[in-house]
Amino acid sequence: MPKPTTYEARHKVLGYPVDVVDETQALERIEKAWAADRGMHVVTLNAEMVIQAQNDSELDRIVRHAHLIVPDGAGAVWALRMDGHPSYRVPGIELAYKALSSAARHHLPVALIGGRREVLDKLLEVIGSQHPGLNVIASHDGFFGGDEEETMIEEITVKQPRLILVAMGVPRQELFIDRWQAQFSKAVVIGVGGSFDVWAGFTKRAPAFFRKLHLEWFYRMTSEPWRAKRILSALPSFACQVLAARVFGGAESDDGGARGDAPKRSGKWRKMRKNKRNQDKSKERFME
Repeated sequence: MPKPTTYEARHKVLGYPVDVVDETQALERIEKAWAADRGMHVVTLNAEMVIQAQNDSELDRIVRHAHLIVPDGAGAVWALRMDGHPSYRVPGIELAYKALSSAARHHLPVALIGGRREVLDKLLEVIGSQHPGLNVIASHDGFFGGDEEETMIEEITVKQPRLILVAMGVPRQELFIDRWQAQFSKAVVIGVGGSFDVWAGFTKRAPAFFRKLHLEWFYRMTSEPWRAKRILSALPSFACQVLAARVFGGAESDDGGARGDAPKRSGKWRKMRKNKRNQDKSKERFME
């Protein structure tokens, strides 16, 4: 039986799976999912998400079971390169933008969920010119309660979108996607964080100079000071764990276990991770 293409270039960052793909290859996998009428959950992994997942069992499970996990952040790329895996950033905002263009070319229906109402309204005004032919069949801001959420999902399900972008930030968007993914068996679903704000012109993305130097995180921290505490608490922890993995155990093993995980991760942690890996292997994958 052929090996699933999901794992052709899949490695680990602190025990979390990452597909070592470039933007073109990631988009090809999305288009293959559409061609095969199969759903796909795309996670854009960065250092902050790794640290959050380590402290949130639900987010941990969701990340590990995603169909496509791209190295969104400079930290993830650095960690992969430390283990000898050539890797390049695949920013989620850029991959999602390319996915929208591809959906427009292939005449596939799209749903947009999340963001503030004024942001979403502005985005709906401009997104057609950004992606000629795009068919947005449903949209909803990110402010809704339990009953409203179920009604919204029912309405969107009937319209059968093939691409769903969810802009709620981590971990809320991942929890939302996990909760309703079964409803969208033929849709590619991507959590896009603050991408709607950028595309609609409410937020300025880091200049190319910062992106080229992998300092987009620094620009975001200085331009949006409220992010500073979260970023400054996550990045040093992530970097120390990656370095500790190299010093205490070397590269991560092929079976998904990080031999060099920080020393505090022993016993119960390793057992939990092994169980999750077994779940991952038993889960039916989206690619053949």
